[in-house]
Amino acid sequence: MCFFVFMLIQSAPAITPGFRYVQYEKETLFADFSVPGSLPAQMIGYIEKGVPVSFEYVIELWEYRTGWFDKLLGKANTLLKVRFDPWEKVYSVIRTSGDLSVEHILNGQRETLDLLKSSGRLSFPVNDSSGLFYLVGSVKIKTMTFSNYREVESWLKGEISEAGKPELDKAPSAIGEFVFDMALKVSGLKDISREIKTERFRINSLPLYPSQK
Repeated sequence: MCFFVFMLIQSAPAITPGFRYVQYEKETLFADFSVPGSLPAQMIGYIEKGVPVSFEYVIELWEYRTGWFDKLLGKANTLLKVRFDPWEKVYSVIRTSGDLSVEHILNGQRETLDLLKSSGRLSFPVNDSSGLFYLVGSVKIKTMTFSNYREVESWLKGEISEAGKPELDKAPSAIGEFVFDMALKVSGLKDISREIKTERFRINSLPLYPSQK
């Protein structure tokens, strides 16, 4: 029963993402997709309890073609995985973009959330800039699943007594996938996905959105 108590919340949070900027320099288009403003308080509460959460940003560059299927010119993504250590009181954010992964160890909540709220600068080469283009940006926020239960052990360890810790190794089989999934449904810890498409634009009309520092 305590497992359900730990995860009980009211509802899944909502977000409204958008493009922070779209610029063109030296035959390359740069874009940043972000979640402006503050993240919902409930989501921050998950993170503060040590719940592993991932933010996946995907940007696609499309060329509009009259009378034919639009052409996908490029696709780039950034994956950020955050975990708060309730013992050390630090945040670990692993940022993966392409073949590069970097771990950031942060002490402050604000700087951690700022890092999570943006895809960062993603680039797309544009060899022919004479056409009409548009961007599709999406963000998916995922919490724990049964398959990555081991990632949640640090959270559970922060919520139970020392006496209960040796039983953690048996937790996945003891709880079972069905019970675990039911707990997620009751708690409201669901995946959150949002997608935004820009209007069509010409390269010479950029920047489409001003850069926001």
